Amino acid sequence: MSCADPTDTKSINTITINCSGLKTCKKCAENPSCLWSLERQACFVDYETSLMLAVRKEFDCPSVSVASSVTYVSHLPYVYILNVINDVTGFLEFLDQTRVWCVMLDVTRPAGVYGDTIRCAPVNQTDLGFEHQTLMTYHFYVIFGDGDTILRLDDGADSYVTVYNEYHHHSYRPDESCVTCLWDVGQFAYFYKWCPSRNLATGRYRFYVGYSDTDHRAVMPANDRLLATVPASSGCNDVHIQSVEPLSGLWTGGQKVMVKVNNYVTLADGKGEVNVTVAGRDCMRPTMVDFRNSRITCLLTAASHDYMRPPAEEQGPVVITFQASSLTVESTQTFRFVYPEITEIGPSCGPLTGSTLLTVRGRNLDAGSLVTIAVTVGDGAPVPCELVARHSNRILCLTGPSKRPATGAVSVVFDKTLRVQNDTAGVPLAFIYAAEPVLAAGQQLEGIASGGIAMPVRGTGFACVSDATMYVDRGGVRRVADGHCHPVNDTYMICGTPKLDGPTAGALPERLRFGFHVWHADGHVSDMPPPPDTDGYMAHADPVLEDFVVLPTGRSMLINGPDLGHGYEAAEVMVVQLSKNLTAAACNVTAVTPRHIVCESDSLDGLNGFPVIVVTIGDQLAYTVNRRVNNGQPESFRRRLTIILSILVSVTFVLCYFKSRYYMNIANRANTI
Repeated sequence: MSCADPTDTKSINTITINCSGLKTCKKCAENPSCLWSLERQACFVDYETSLMLAVRKEFDCPSVSVASSVTYVSHLPYVYILNVINDVTGFLEFLDQTRVWCVMLDVTRPAGVYGDTIRCAPVNQTDLGFEHQTLMTYHFYVIFGDGDTILRLDDGADSYVTVYNEYHHHSYRPDESCVTCLWDVGQFAYFYKWCPSRNLATGRYRFYVGYSDTDHRAVMPANDRLLATVPASSGCNDVHIQSVEPLSGLWTGGQKVMVKVNNYVTLADGKGEVNVTVAGRDCMRPTMVDFRNSRITCLLTAASHDYMRPPAEEQGPVVITFQASSLTVESTQTFRFVYPEITEIGPSCGPLTGSTLLTVRGRNLDAGSLVTIAVTVGDGAPVPCELVARHSNRILCLTGPSKRPATGAVSVVFDKTLRVQNDTAGVPLAFIYAAEPVLAAGQQLEGIASGGIAMPVRGTGFACVSDATMYVDRGGVRRVADGHCHPVNDTYMICGTPKLDGPTAGALPERLRFGFHVWHADGHVSDMPPPPDTDGYMAHADPVLEDFVVLPTGRSMLINGPDLGHGYEAAEVMVVQLSKNLTAAACNVTAVTPRHIVCESDSLDGLNGFPVIVVTIGDQLAYTVNRRVNNGQPESFRRRLTIILSILVSVTFVLCYFKSRYYMNIANRANTI
């Protein structure tokens, strides 16, 4: 008769149940997909076939337990008796009609069924080989059928019987402070019993065996005979790691780990040698710190690798080996060695006065018990960043003050041992201490009434400006520019000028009060006024364009108008031919004179075919300009009207397009600075 096939499984709702791995009737019948065969004492997938002595419901399982697993020498001979209750399937009747034996010390003895009990033939002192020992433990079990089927008990520990010599016991309880444990690994069931030296009745006593639960002739693996290893899944209460704190630690080591172990003192036998490993790494100097709750601490050793950081995360259980009791136990919890990684810090800038809320982002930032952050400016002492909050993915701190503007190196130190100064790409972490932004003296800021001119602005402290907009006060009304400023470096930025309702064409320029609204990288907002020696913002009227002519070469164009070139530069002017491609410049503006805008073309086709052009200045102003006829006069009114009407539909598109080109122009100019 064969045992259950280990591949005998069934999948229910994506959960695969290994029926053959369930070793008792009750555990098997708890699963609706399994059934327990009393005849074969094994669990199988329920294919709803008709089987004799099959149990599908837990309350139909017979209960099999030992009458007594303890006796004394003076009470010998001993009879191993099993009680069978709740026999609703006729299992005892089946056993009474088959052959039943008991096995002890590899000796097979007859057994019989008597009512609701199974009784083995008695054994005496000679059978046990017991003479002057204080105690001995023996393995008893029942087989039936052809001798291949082992009767499963509700509690596997009932298969082990202890015989005591009361001569050595006096008035002491024989099992005082002893521990027992039963667990399965594969087809083998292991039993372990240990009594420490402080037990006055027994002294040190260790019993450890492993038997196949399907084949009583199988031999215990040689590797298991010397050291008993209790797996995390054993469920053994006497030998059990209850908790591990913390469950992660710095890869560099040096951290204390606290472990709570049931019966630690008993297993260690006082101050016996104990070896502890955490995720495969030695944990040194295990010390009892809480006798009542069996808590110990140990110190993680440093990483032995040659590289600066691990190639992958290391993790595993806590494993404790007790030399006195030759027992190893492992935790169900998994401990992780982690390496903190920083992906970014922000903001990148802050004022000299400090108090910037700096956020350090990354992974495993809660590793270790202590973290310190500092900003080192030059060769000076590190400026502490006061810790505010700490999470696994971010750390928040408040920067301290700095004596001077400078870029400082940020360092994050965990448990005073692991220092992280670069992000995951290897770029050093840096924080800029910046003074408040100030405009440079002696510069003239100017623009046109329509606004939208990319105006260069110089000063200091621009590196920590995240955004800024220019404003102008005219006639008691404050006008704020639509276009924002684009800082290029600490001393230079390009800003859009605001749109005004004057001066009008032909009027003199106006000097107006101006300033900038500034948003800083750390989140605060300030106002940046002009320096005292500045005369104000020079507002010019919008330029007037009359017509254009193409020079005889065919590759140069002059766009005519009075008093040109005030409040803008050649880079702000763009010329487009409407009759061809609305998104391509007709020519490149090379100069602006008081009377002309000069535009040059590299095209072999030249400019002679252009009857009408569109000229934009900045991102707000656009003109349609007609070509001058040969006699020096503009084209006829009818033709001009026809052309103008044909382009009205396109004006809105052109304005939107050139507004986007304006921002591209700003970016290009910034890149050339």
